[in-house]
Amino acid sequence: MNKLLSFIIFLFLISSCSYSALPIDKMSSELESMTFEVVQKKLVVEDSLPNNVDKLLKKWFDDKVKINGFDGDMTFVVKEYQENISSINKGKRVDISLKFEVYIKKPTLSKRVITKGEIETYGSLEGSFTLNEFDAIIQNTQLDLIVRLSRDLKSKI
Repeated sequence: MNKLLSFIIFLFLISSCSYSALPIDKMSSELESMTFEVVQKKLVVEDSLPNNVDKLLKKWFDDKVKINGFDGDMTFVVKEYQENISSINKGKRVDISLKFEVYIKKPTLSKRVITKGEIETYGSLEGSFTLNEFDAIIQNTQLDLIVRLSRDLKSKI
């Protein structure tokens, strides 16, 4: 009987433990890889970003933005990050937008390419919810912003 009770407690402990993947882990599989024909890349953030967005952006830039060239440099500039939380009927809505610019300089060709873009996304939660669920919606919306940024930039290069 003692063994059975110990076994049941052990199963209860194992089944109550759960693993939730970090947004950064999930993001890696959804992002687009892209390659620029330059020697050097640089990320410039002109606006303050929430910690989660800053981590996601840096991970995307380090892992998915590749360089493969003999000369030139690429500068990716993040501008005007906005995050607005508003009340909707029986819930909350999170709207996030981000503007960016990409500068590619190649001295041998006297060429300077500028690409500009703006990304917008939103998330919402209706009904009764906890603060943890609301924080999860904010993080998922921030993750979606970086995924959309990746796709938009890939389509423009």
